[in-house]
Amino acid sequence: MLKHKSLVIMSILVLVLAVVAMACAPATPPAPVTPPAPVTPPAPPVTPVAPTANATTTVTPTPVAPPAIVEKVTTYKSVKYTDPTYKFSVAYPDGWTIEKVTLPGGVFYAKGTGKDLIYIGVRPATNFKDTSNTFLADLIKLSGAAFAPSIDSEATITLADGSTANVILLSAAFGMAKAAITGVIKDGNAIMVMGGTDPKNMELYKEIGSTLITK
Repeated sequence: MLKHKSLVIMSILVLVLAVVAMACAPATPPAPVTPPAPVTPPAPPVTPVAPTANATTTVTPTPVAPPAIVEKVTTYKSVKYTDPTYKFSVAYPDGWTIEKVTLPGGVFYAKGTGKDLIYIGVRPATNFKDTSNTFLADLIKLSGAAFAPSIDSEATITLADGSTANVILLSAAFGMAKAAITGVIKDGNAIMVMGGTDPKNMELYKEIGSTLITK
């Protein structure tokens, strides 16, 4: 009986010690709490920028001077006639006498020695050859003669200003009078440089006409 009591007491002591040990044991720390992931704040609204008009750059072209016109070198000492109305010039022989213009459409008239003359006219025209022929025919009538001119030949030449001119060679009085008419159609007008009338001086008349500058 005593032994049995002792066992009971021992059991109770063991139980008490177990309870005390459990009460004194350190508490298990709670599991760490994972903090929530940081929330990225929304980006601030972007204020629309008004489109900037493209600046227009105006480039002013550098003016290019026209090439200088090299005037024709003549075999004779020359004087220049410049027409202020129709903007052209002709170099005729120095010493020739300027005469009164009487021919319709005439703008300049000069006489040399003997039969030499230069008559410059400007008339409305679309056909240079026909207008030139009429211009000489009117001059012949004005002089009191009764014969009509005829066209011997026609050609084109390049003037000192680079333009192309017509050259009409004419005869009258059965070849005893000859003329060379050089010129161009410009702004609806025929500019005619007529040299005559000595048949021996045709080269001079053509050279005078070749000095025409219309630019």
